[in-house]
Amino acid sequence: MPSLEIPGNSLFIETINRYVPEVMQTMVGLTATPGTGIENYPQPSKLHGVTGAIGLSGKVNGIVYTAFSDGLGKHVAEKILGGSASETDISDVIAELTNMITGNLKSCLCDMGFNCALSIPSVMRGEDITVSAKNATICVGNDYAIDGSPDKLRVIVFAALEN
Repeated sequence: MPSLEIPGNSLFIETINRYVPEVMQTMVGLTATPGTGIENYPQPSKLHGVTGAIGLSGKVNGIVYTAFSDGLGKHVAEKILGGSASETDISDVIAELTNMITGNLKSCLCDMGFNCALSIPSVMRGEDITVSAKNATICVGNDYAIDGSPDKLRVIVFAALEN
């Protein structure tokens, strides 16, 4: 049986840098321009605003966070819904965008032989949300400049590969 190519931090950055802009353009009609990316994202990290989270389990175990400022979350939800957005609407939109971004990452990992499943998305709100993953060996993140907003979308992945 051939050995699997082990996905490293750079692959995770490349993957989110491919799919975050794609999802934002397709679903929201906004351009998301990736920043430099951090291949050794610090833990614990603080997030602010509206944060979506989805767990990965299987040959890859971890969590993907998408952090939107309150203003960016509202902007994105209103753009998708075509009008005003309630707190519930904003949470639903953030959960679905997180699901789409994470689903694309999952597909890429599965194509490489690292089969995994996704949890149901959850959404948190707050100004000092502390996130970390005790056993993560992959800790990456990037900020994305979004058209029409002074705030950036932050995507973080904390994961470990099954031996």
